[in-house]
Amino acid sequence: MEQFKLRYSDWEYLAPLLAAIVDTYEQGACFFATDREKVIFKKGTEKFDVPGTEVGTPNQAGGATDQVMRDGKVKTIQFDADVYGVRGNVLAGPLWSDDYNEVLGAWILATPRIHSLVAAFDSFAPLLVEMFPEGGMMYITNLKQIIRRHVSTNFHIDNLQVGDPVDGLPLVREVMDKRKQISRELPAEKYGVPVLAVADPIMDEQGSIIGCFGLLIPKTMAASVREMSENLGKGLTEVSAAMEEMTASASEVAHQQELLNNELDKVSKLASEINQVLVFIKEIADETKMLGLNAAIEAARAGDTGRGFGVVAEEIRRLSDQSKETVVEIRDLIQRIEESIKATLKSSAVTLETTQQQAAATEEVNASTEEMTSLAEQLDHLASEL
Repeated sequence: MEQFKLRYSDWEYLAPLLAAIVDTYEQGACFFATDREKVIFKKGTEKFDVPGTEVGTPNQAGGATDQVMRDGKVKTIQFDADVYGVRGNVLAGPLWSDDYNEVLGAWILATPRIHSLVAAFDSFAPLLVEMFPEGGMMYITNLKQIIRRHVSTNFHIDNLQVGDPVDGLPLVREVMDKRKQISRELPAEKYGVPVLAVADPIMDEQGSIIGCFGLLIPKTMAASVREMSENLGKGLTEVSAAMEEMTASASEVAHQQELLNNELDKVSKLASEINQVLVFIKEIADETKMLGLNAAIEAARAGDTGRGFGVVAEEIRRLSDQSKETVVEIRDLIQRIEESIKATLKSSAVTLETTQQQAAATEEVNASTEEMTSLAEQLDHLASEL
């Protein structure tokens, strides 16, 4: 099997070939070789590189180079981000001396170990972010920084870029700690507009957290609808309170109008009673005038002796005539009062009916306002779900 072993002396001839092969990997790759102490050759790609493996870098104790030189075997090794800052797979083997008796170095082919979600991100993210009415932003992080990002045409957050630390994202650390999806509404102060932030942990095959997938969706319309519903609810509450006061006032006016109507009925009855008293007074005046006339006749018969009595009789007749005239005037005034009372009663009845109708209409408006208030609350609830 020695023909399948690579000699250290052959490496300089193989290096150009391996440098060309590395560019054929779709997700990128990195080849490097070492002697027993340090890296002597490296060829990485733009898509993938293994940091800390530049030419001249000392070999890492316990790393792939150390393992294959110690065991003298080709090995397949997986490494996590805490080793080189990225997750990857390594195919590594020893570089032998010409007699194959001693290991003089190692060759390493490193390729990225990419989660399926990360691998598909550039395919689905551009489509999904455009499906949201107000646009959105999707991103993926590893344990330290943003490694993928895509924004829609009508929404973007400039202060979140690939390479930025996860400390700039409010939910990532919490999601990683709690190992579950978290969604939260962020105020406009954070990104300039209200935003719904949703984040999910990304786990590897062993169930370890390796990063986070996040979505930011602007909630400008929902915030506007919520503000409108709050203003509507507030206005309807004020209108409802005013309508309740109007209902109470209308009821009180109706009650007072009814009392006034009753009092006018009493006044009308009193006017009728006064009219009856005037009839009685007229009768007394007529009788008094008759008595005065009789007294004048008797005074005339008595001659000079009854002259003084005749003056008194004349005065009695005069007072009787004045009383009759006063009764006529009072009766005329009472008739006017009765006519005015009748008109007032009619107007009062119309006013009472109108006031009762107003009170009923106000109660209906108040019920409609309460229904609209309920609708405003439902609108606010729907806005919170947008």
